[in-house]
Amino acid sequence: MKLSSIVTRIYISFFILIAIMMASSWYAIQSTSKMTDRIESITHESTPLMMHTSALTIAFLDINRSLTRYLAAMYIDELEPLATDIKTKNAYYHTEEQWISQHLEFNTSTQETLSIIKSGSAEVLKQIANVTDLYEQFLDLKDQDDFQQSKFQPIVNQLTSDLVSGLSNASNSNERAAIQGLLSQLSVLSVDANKAFSMQDIVELNASKRNFSSRQERFQQAVDVLRTASPALSRSTEQATKLFSTHLFSKSGAMSLHIKAYDLFDQLSTQRAHLTTLIDTHLTAIQQLSDYADSSTKTVETEAITSAHHVVSVLIGVLISSILIALVIAIRLATSVRRPSKQVQNALEHLAQKDLSAKVECQSRNEFGSIANKVNLVLEHLSDVIFQLRSSADQLNQASIENQQTSDQLTEDITRQTMQTTQVATAMKQIECAVKEIAQSANDTLSTVTEAVDLSSQGQSAINANANLLGTLSSRLSESTATIEELEQEVASIETILEVISGISEQTNLLALNAAIEAARAGEQGRGFSVVADEVRVLAAKTTNSTFEIKQKIEQLQTSTEFAVSQINLCAHDMNQCITQAGSVEQNLKGIHLLLNDIENRSTNIASATTEHQSVASEVTSSVNDIFKLSESSADKFKSLTQHGLSLEQMAEKQLTLTANFKLPLDKRLVPLPELK
Repeated sequence: MKLSSIVTRIYISFFILIAIMMASSWYAIQSTSKMTDRIESITHESTPLMMHTSALTIAFLDINRSLTRYLAAMYIDELEPLATDIKTKNAYYHTEEQWISQHLEFNTSTQETLSIIKSGSAEVLKQIANVTDLYEQFLDLKDQDDFQQSKFQPIVNQLTSDLVSGLSNASNSNERAAIQGLLSQLSVLSVDANKAFSMQDIVELNASKRNFSSRQERFQQAVDVLRTASPALSRSTEQATKLFSTHLFSKSGAMSLHIKAYDLFDQLSTQRAHLTTLIDTHLTAIQQLSDYADSSTKTVETEAITSAHHVVSVLIGVLISSILIALVIAIRLATSVRRPSKQVQNALEHLAQKDLSAKVECQSRNEFGSIANKVNLVLEHLSDVIFQLRSSADQLNQASIENQQTSDQLTEDITRQTMQTTQVATAMKQIECAVKEIAQSANDTLSTVTEAVDLSSQGQSAINANANLLGTLSSRLSESTATIEELEQEVASIETILEVISGISEQTNLLALNAAIEAARAGEQGRGFSVVADEVRVLAAKTTNSTFEIKQKIEQLQTSTEFAVSQINLCAHDMNQCITQAGSVEQNLKGIHLLLNDIENRSTNIASATTEHQSVASEVTSSVNDIFKLSESSADKFKSLTQHGLSLEQMAEKQLTLTANFKLPLDKRLVPLPELK
C-alpha cells in the first residue's frame, strides 16, 4: 500500500488513534494496579501494625496494672497469684512484641525504634522483677517487724510493772533511786520506740537509730546501778531487761527489723519511681511505632490520591491530543478529497455539454489522481472516435464511387462460392470431433464436481459440529462470568468488614490512650482504668467477630474461585475438540482444493475445445453467409448499387452533422483527413 493513497492514510490515522487509546488504557490499568497495591499495603501492613501496636500498649499497661495490684497487697500470701498474673501478661506482651519484630524485620526506617522498644521492654521487665522481689522481701520483713513489735509492748509492760512493784517494796533510798532511774530510761526508750515504730521515713528512722545508740549506754548504766542497789529485783527483771535491750539495740531486734523494712521500702520507692520513668519512656517508643504506622497509612493514601490525579491529568491530555489529531486528520482528508472531486466534476460538466477539450488537472498520487487520469484517457478516446467518425464520413463518399466496380467482381464471387462450400464440409467434420471432446471433458468434470460436493458436505458437517461446541463454550463462559460477578460482590462485602475493623482499631487506640491518661492521673488508687479496660475488651470482641466474618467471606471466595476454575477447564476441553474438528475441516478442504485443481485443468481442456469449436463455427457461419450473400446479391447488385450510393451519401452527411456538435482539442482539429487511394 502506498502512503499517498487516501485509503492508506485513513487506515494509518485510525491505527494511530487506536494505538493512542490502547496506550492510555494500558497506562490507566497500570496506575489503577499501583493504587490497588497501595491500598492492599494499608490493609495488610499498616492496619495490622496499628492493631498490634495498640495491643502491645494495652498489654504493657496491663502489666503495670497487675504490678499495681501486686504492690497493693498487704500480706505475702497474696503475692503468688498476682505474680502469676504478671507472668501471664508478660508472656502476652512478648507475643505481641515478637509479632511486631517479625513484621518489621526488613523495615529499615523502624529498626531504631524497634531496638529501643526491645531494650526498653527488657529493662522494664527486669526492673519489674526487681521491684516484685523487693516488695516480697519488704512484706516478709514487715511481717517479722509486726511480730517483733507485738512481742515488744508486753515486755515493756511487764518490765514496767515489775519495776513499779519493786519501787513500792524498796527498803532504802538508793534502791528507790536506782529503780526510778531505770524506770525513767525505760519510759523514755519505750516512748521513742513507739514513735520510731510509727515512722516510715528512712531519714527519721536513721536519726532514731542514732538516738537509740546514744541511749543504750545510759540504759545499761541504769541496769548496772539497779543490779548493785537491788540484786533481787535485778535478777527478777533480768530476762525482761535482756529482751527489751535486744528489741531496741540488737541487729535482730524489732527496731532493727523495722528500720531494715523501711530501708527496703525506701529502695522500693526509688525503684518504683525509676520504673515509672521507664514505663513512660517505653510507652513513648511504642507510640512512635504507632505514629509510624499511622503516617505510613497517610503517606500511602496521599500517594494514591496523587497518582489518581496524575492519571486523570494524563488521560485528559491524551483525550485532548486524540481530539486534535482527529481534527487534523479530518481536515487533511477533507482537503485532499474536496479539490480533486471538484476538478473531476467540472470535467464531467464540460463533457455533458459536448466539450471534449477540458482536462482534469490533478497531479495527486492517490485514488483521485488515478480517476483523473482515467477521465482524461476517456476524453482522449472519445476525441479519437469522433475524429475517426468524421474521417469515415468522407470515406463513405469515396465508397459510393467504388460500388461501381462491384459488377466486375461477380464472376469472381461465384468461383469463391464453390471454394467456400468445400471449406464448409471440412469445417463440419472438425466441429464433430471437437464436440466429442467437449462431451468427454464435461462428463469427467461432472464426476469431479460430484466428489467435491461430497467433501464439501462433510466439511459443512464438521463446521456445524464446531459451531455447536462453540455455543456450548459460550454458555459455559457466561456461567464463568456470573461466578466472577459473585466474587466481586463478595470482595465488596469484605471491604465493608475491613472498614468496621478500621473503625474498631481507631476506637481501641483512643480507649488505650484514655486508659494511659487515667492511670497516670489516678496513680495507685485509680478506678477509671477498669472501665476503660472493659471498653477495650468489648472492642476486641467486635474485632474478633469481624475477623471471623472475613474468614467466612474468604472461604466463599475460595469456593467461587474453584467453581470458576472448573468452568474454565471445561471450556478449554471444548476448545480442544473445536481444534480437532477444525483439523478435520482443514483436511476436507484440502481434498476439495485438489479436486478443484483437477476441475480447473479439465475446464481448461473444455475451454480449448470450445474455443476451437467456436472458431470453426465462426468459419462455417462466415462461409455460409458469404455463400448466401453471393448467391442472393449476384442478381440484385446492379439494382442496389444506385440505392447504396444514395444511402452512403446520406449517412456521411448525418455523421458530419453529429460530429460537428462536439468541440475537439486543437491537436485533433488540425490533423488532416487521410486520402483514399
